[in-house]
Amino acid sequence: MAKGMGRLGRTALIDGALPLLAADSTASMADLADGLGVGRTTLYRHFGDREAMIAEVARLGARMFGDAFLSARPEVGTGLDAVERICTQLFTVPDVLTLLFADNPIITDDTFAEVARERVEAERERAMAERERAVAERERSDRAEASPGPSGAESDGAADGLGPGGATTESDDDQLEAVIARGQADGSITADVPVGWAAMYVFLTIGSGHLFSVSAGIADRDARAQALALTIRAVRRTLEAPGT
Repeated sequence: MAKGMGRLGRTALIDGALPLLAADSTASMADLADGLGVGRTTLYRHFGDREAMIAEVARLGARMFGDAFLSARPEVGTGLDAVERICTQLFTVPDVLTLLFADNPIITDDTFAEVARERVEAERERAMAERERAVAERERSDRAEASPGPSGAESDGAADGLGPGGATTESDDDQLEAVIARGQADGSITADVPVGWAAMYVFLTIGSGHLFSVSAGIADRDARAQALALTIRAVRRTLEAPGT
């Protein structure tokens, strides 16, 4: 049982519940409360019911998945190299992969869509705030110089809700497809397979590798290292362009 959780708030409870649900996706509120070291009333006070708590954990998992994806620097290097880094980084969030690839997954396509909308809205608000600051700064500069120049009507396109390269507002599926398309263009990924098929293959191979490591009867570290190596080898053999 975790100690001291009873004094922590909603975010800490969600963080702590994620690995518990990865270990047992059917865990009841009583089970989760026991694992977190809090009373059931604490969970009901924060979340209302189990469904609401599961939804919060799912959103956290989807955000962690997206963060791991972006940490692979998918825009750097050849497309195939980027795909391999994506595989490696996604293996760093095993509990998230369990919740995603389980027989009854907690993290679903709807969860990813909801998180993607949250990203778009957050990026739009950030861009608007930056634009307002730029306008205010230009107006102050104009007043100081006593010149009637433009007052910030120009836009760099940030207010449309897109971050650098659109990386923070696209879905992970879309971003992986963009990486694969780039790989086909740079010659590192075979052009003989559709981009959508290749993206699905990569995600499913990651899931297969992860589930192997979970079920393997060997040391956890060895299992994950072997599973990751097999995953990358399978992806490379299937997607690598001939002659590269």
